Amino acid sequence: MSKATKEEIFQWDVKNWSRALKLWEDYLPEGENRKAAAFGEREGGLSLWLATKGFDVECSDYGDNFKLAEKLHAKHGVTNRITYSQQDITAINFPDNSFDVVMFKSVIGALSEKDRQQQAIDELYRILKPGGLLLFAENLEASPIHQKLRKKHINWAHRWRYLPWKETGSSLKKFTKVDQKAYGFFGVFGRSEKQRKIFSSLDFLSFLLPKSWRYILFVAARK
Repeated sequence: MSKATKEEIFQWDVKNWSRALKLWEDYLPEGENRKAAAFGEREGGLSLWLATKGFDVECSDYGDNFKLAEKLHAKHGVTNRITYSQQDITAINFPDNSFDVVMFKSVIGALSEKDRQQQAIDELYRILKPGGLLLFAENLEASPIHQKLRKKHINWAHRWRYLPWKETGSSLKKFTKVDQKAYGFFGVFGRSEKQRKIFSSLDFLSFLLPKSWRYILFVAARK
């Protein structure tokens, strides 16, 4: 995959968040007539990735404006594989057992409450076929310094619920297999994408730190 495509998929803190791809690609099913759904897709990055992997994709978002996503998908010639729908991830309008893969990136933090976050996970579980995969990357609560700086510099941090590492296992307990990894400490301190790229070069050291101090969660979970 080209660097440009990674940037189109992840948009922000690309060097660290795109590390999710290694985990996801290890689990991605092969075969014909595979169906996937991606949520929180106003810009369409995950839907693009799935379509380039041969999936027929439902690209959805809480809002109903898909102009950015449609433009991106047309650029890469995958429009014929993608349909669009407005969806509330806590009350998804798809039948049970509909998809081989469901995905999101940095979405459920916006739900603000633990119960609503769990409701979203349960809905994604419901629409997966038996043996299907939930793939996602989400913001972790991370270290005390991360928490303090978010409150100071991020206007919407007070309404975003960052996932505590200790909670991630219990939220996915319905799944038969869960592979989850925490990554990153320094990258997020950059105030621009250029700075984040520089700081993320130190994040190979994050494996020396407690998982509860890292700021990105990568997950592959099988129903």
